[in-house]
Amino acid sequence: MLRIGLTGNIASGKSIVESYFEKKGIPVINADDVCHELIDNDTNVIAEIEKIFKDEDVHNENGTLSRFKIGQIVFSNPEKLEELEHILHPPIEQKIKDFFEKNQDKDIVVASVPLLFETGMQNMFDTTVLVCADKKIRLQRLMNRNGYSLEHAMNRINSQVSQEEKRYMSDYIIENNNDLIELERQINKIIERLGA
Repeated sequence: MLRIGLTGNIASGKSIVESYFEKKGIPVINADDVCHELIDNDTNVIAEIEKIFKDEDVHNENGTLSRFKIGQIVFSNPEKLEELEHILHPPIEQKIKDFFEKNQDKDIVVASVPLLFETGMQNMFDTTVLVCADKKIRLQRLMNRNGYSLEHAMNRINSQVSQEEKRYMSDYIIENNNDLIELERQINKIIERLGA
């Protein structure tokens, strides 16, 4: 089983690449989805998060945790971000290991991990694929897609290790500045080179 770590900075287009892998019949796990699941439903994680933000309003009107409010705080407060990651990363890592276990009969599996290099999780994989897009394009996507202000979008972008640094750490790079046909061509080439 070949374990691919798929990564890319925010709004680079990882989800399109993920869906293409899935279309090819390759199992994919998304660390962001796992993270949302933990924040929404895992009582231990929820209790830990509430401790960190005990002095702030991080709840929706119905009493559940608001990922948006938490995001607003942590992306302008590196200490809080670190505390939050300290709670979330171990269970996310475990879920990825469970996913490997469950799919061990498959030739290739993909885990999409936005903070792959920031968390040192790249060691869990046989190869890494980085999705890149120009900063201007990512900024525009974030503001259009998520309705973020320019400042919040910039905070999100700047909270991650730069694409330039990640290029040196990655085995394969997908440039996502053009159309879908070009994107698919690059993905197919990588799948081919990996012998799938």
